[in-house]
Amino acid sequence: MLENAHLLRKLYIRHTSDSLPLHFSQIAIMRMIGQHENCTQTMIADCLGVTPSSVATSTKRLQKAGLITKTVDPDNLRCKHLALTEKGRSAIKQQIELFKDYDERIFSDFPDEEKEQLMQLLEKLISRMKEVGGISAPSLSPIELSCYLRKAIDKSDN
Repeated sequence: MLENAHLLRKLYIRHTSDSLPLHFSQIAIMRMIGQHENCTQTMIADCLGVTPSSVATSTKRLQKAGLITKTVDPDNLRCKHLALTEKGRSAIKQQIELFKDYDERIFSDFPDEEKEQLMQLLEKLISRMKEVGGISAPSLSPIELSCYLRKAIDKSDN
């Protein structure tokens, strides 16, 4: 049921974000850059569990669209630091509003007590899943936990 809920949300976001400047697959990269200003392409690839070449391709498109800037590291000319432009910040803000709007629409018929109960149950579920899976992830923000878990999956695949 959790997988179906995840897929339904993802499908809705994909359909409704067609009018926005970001492609669905670029959202995670842009959010990483927004939360970790001046991060590198390698950091993004490691965190998201994708190849450095796919991040390089995506960031090249994002830069061409005026959504990010790349600055060469003076100590390592092969290393590029990434930052959002104002246009990029606006695009991320629109995307976040889209997510919030969707969540508000989905939960509009839920009383506050049920929303709180659901949050508590999900936190309990995640905690228990980490425990059963032997994952000792510290308390992290949702995006940091996603990065941590992607790395754990990548390690288990190797």
